Amino acid sequence: MICFLIFIFLTGIDAAAGSNVLATLLGLGDTKVDPEILTNAMTVAGIVQGALLMFTPGLGLKMYGTKDDSLYMRFHAEGVGAAILTVGITCLCLFKMKLDTTMTFGLSSLVWTTEHILSLTKKYPSKMGVSPLGHTFWLLYSLIGMYACFTSAAYTQQLLLGGHSLFALHNVLVIMKPEIVSKIYGYKEVNFNDDQKDWLKGFGYENLAMCVFGLSLLAGVEEHRSLGFASVVVVAHCAHSLVGRTSCSLGLLGSSLMFFWMVFHASCAATFISTEVGYAMASIIVAVTALKITSVPSNFEFPQLASEELTK
Repeated sequence: MICFLIFIFLTGIDAAAGSNVLATLLGLGDTKVDPEILTNAMTVAGIVQGALLMFTPGLGLKMYGTKDDSLYMRFHAEGVGAAILTVGITCLCLFKMKLDTTMTFGLSSLVWTTEHILSLTKKYPSKMGVSPLGHTFWLLYSLIGMYACFTSAAYTQQLLLGGHSLFALHNVLVIMKPEIVSKIYGYKEVNFNDDQKDWLKGFGYENLAMCVFGLSLLAGVEEHRSLGFASVVVVAHCAHSLVGRTSCSLGLLGSSLMFFWMVFHASCAATFISTEVGYAMASIIVAVTALKITSVPSNFEFPQLASEELTK
């Protein structure tokens, strides 16, 4: 929210000017955003933010105002970071290095392969009281996928399509029914606090966006348009985090960052897909803004000065 207010302030403290800038970002005005600017920003932001969350999860949690620094939280923050970093590496390979789709999948798979190895090396499963079989399965899939991509195996397309589809379903369940996924992985007690719910669903949304990007590429959709579809999922994640039941777990900086990313990915979706998508994204941003402005807690009270202080 604070980002949006500062955004308007920098455009001349004029709501109309702020609306014009937003219209430009969403492709609704006469001036359009250069797609290359967005892909460059997506590449840099994906690599930097993804690496930050994946390799320094404690710092990433603090950046978003999360007070819970438990092992469970750090594990899911790393998972969110791995998804974002994978998208950043994919953008780098496709838009800057101009690699083909198969080689791009092979290089981007290095991210989750590294994350699975780190998780098993740090003994995350045993420390959280779950079986390492789930993590081992996804590690083996990542290794086989990389081998298939780098050797141009005949089964590469089917392997990638099957793995991305399965992981997409996995992430839909994480978003909709996290307790089911937790039981599948062997968690004995499922009693999430607000921070844990927010980051677990964030894990689902960001990895679903990664899967949507990959599945679109595998289906032969043009690269920019595929990235636009992934951005739609991220916009849904940001909107859900800002107005959902767990929005209270976000601090001021966290809320500001989520709002910024919502606008940025809305711009990507509108630019890469269509103007109609831009109008839909604008509606979401307006709705989220209105809800955040009006969502004052019922027990909120403005600070009152004591009567003796008023007479000084």
